[in-house]
Order: sequence, then C-alpha cells, then structure tokens
Amino acid sequence: MSLRDEILNVTMVLFREKGLHFTMNDVALRMHIAKKTIYKMYGSKEELMIDAVNHGFQRIYDEKQSIISSDLDITEKISRVLIAMPEDMAAMDWLMLKGLDEKYPEVSALIRRHIESNWEPVIDLLRQGMDEGKIRNIDIQILRQIITVSIESFLGSDMLIRNNISYQNALETLADIIMKGIKV
Repeated sequence: MSLRDEILNVTMVLFREKGLHFTMNDVALRMHIAKKTIYKMYGSKEELMIDAVNHGFQRIYDEKQSIISSDLDITEKISRVLIAMPEDMAAMDWLMLKGLDEKYPEVSALIRRHIESNWEPVIDLLRQGMDEGKIRNIDIQILRQIITVSIESFLGSDMLIRNNISYQNALETLADIIMKGIKV
C-alpha cells in the first residue's frame, strides 16, 4: 500500500472518530510518522480532504460498476446502484459533515459535484429497465434531480439528526420509496 493510500485510510478512520475535527497531527500520530511527511504530500488539511473525497467517490463509482456488471435482476441492480457505497463508507456517520460548507467550502462543492456527476451508468441501467418493461417509463432527469437534491439535503441539514435517522437508513428509505412508490 502506498503512503498516499495509508494517509487516506487513516484520514477516513479519523473522520469516523472525530468528524471534521481531526487534525493533520492526528493523522501523523496515528501513522507514527512526522507531520512534515504529510505536508510534503498535502499543503493543508483541505487538500488532504479533497484527495480523500475524490478517493472515496472513486470507490463509490467502482462499487456501482460492480453492481452493474453483476448477475442481479435489473430492478435489484437499480435499487442498489442508487445508493451504492462500499461497506466501510456506509458505516460512517456522514452527518458529521455538518459545518463543511463554512469550514471547507471547496470540499463541500467537490462533494456536490460528485453527487451530481457520473450518472451515465445509472441512466443506462434505468433505460435498460424501462426497455425490458421492469420499471415504468419515467423522466430520468427528474428522478436524477430528486435523488441528488435528497442526498444533498441529507448531508446539509440536521433533519436526520433531529429524527434520529442514520444517513444509510435515509438512503435505503429513499431507494425503497423510489422503487416501490408510496401506494399500498
């Protein structure tokens, strides 16, 4: 494993433990290396967080691709790909991102860009589901907007905290409502 990968893994562990309150010193101490070593790769905590976000979303895209190329039924693929996330990331408390906009606006904007981009494989899967008659014909762009706005809202408000709902549970509920609707 490269030094970069080790730093990113430790960063994710520290984020799980401390949220945005981890420091570069925390990363160095956990890795038993000099803080200077980290600063040679990353000029600031924000640069480290940007790399961690890009790394994390690459893992999410890889997870989606794994689901898409699996032997699952098309409706199960759609349901899973809408909320795809590697297990260790799914276990994180994403609500700890509260305050990201104020402290790290570039990181926050990057997360929004990732949420709003790379929809092509999902759109292809939705079209396949419609072509096969497994899901009804819908306006994919409206669905995309519903999902992206919902995810951004989950990450940017305290609604989940106030209602004691985990981020992962919110995603699963969102996918369930999308796939099954609200009719009884």
